[in-house]
Amino acid sequence: MSVISERQISRWPHWSVPVLHWIMALLIIGAFVIGQVMEDFPRSERGAIMGYHALLGLSVLVLFLPRIWAVLRQSPVAVGDDPRIVKMMARIAHGLLYLVMIAMPVTGLLAVMTSGRSFSVAGLFSLPDLGRIEWLHEGGEEIHEFFVPVLVTLVVLHVIAAIWHHFLRHDEVLARYVPWLRK
Repeated sequence: MSVISERQISRWPHWSVPVLHWIMALLIIGAFVIGQVMEDFPRSERGAIMGYHALLGLSVLVLFLPRIWAVLRQSPVAVGDDPRIVKMMARIAHGLLYLVMIAMPVTGLLAVMTSGRSFSVAGLFSLPDLGRIEWLHEGGEEIHEFFVPVLVTLVVLHVIAAIWHHFLRHDEVLARYVPWLRK
């Protein structure tokens, strides 16, 4: 069992860090669910629902920079007695999560904008049509789809790690993002 000192828990992240975390988590879950539902539609009927999928994905992309800024500037570094390998695995997992949060919306945008037709984002605005660029369109779609199981795996590992910290390590890592768990 890990005992954490007062000094280690005295600085909680700025409110923006957990707020952006949970907003982006909801956006990502929503985009995932819509993407899965969309697969059941014939390609010719996916336009409207795909617009909402794109809106959520673009929202993740737009919030990515403020989230990174908040984490880097306004979140104290967690101090713990985890072995070096655990700390390294956590850094790698977070880095991969951040990579996927950028790669999925960018490749989705690329696929849509090189499809050869105008694309309405939930009726709010249209993305520019760069013309039909087959290799870029197909590549964007393939990479976008490749990252789906990667994202699911990383999110599951993220949740397992949070549960591990809370119930096995008995530290305050999860409480940084769930305020009512704070001691």
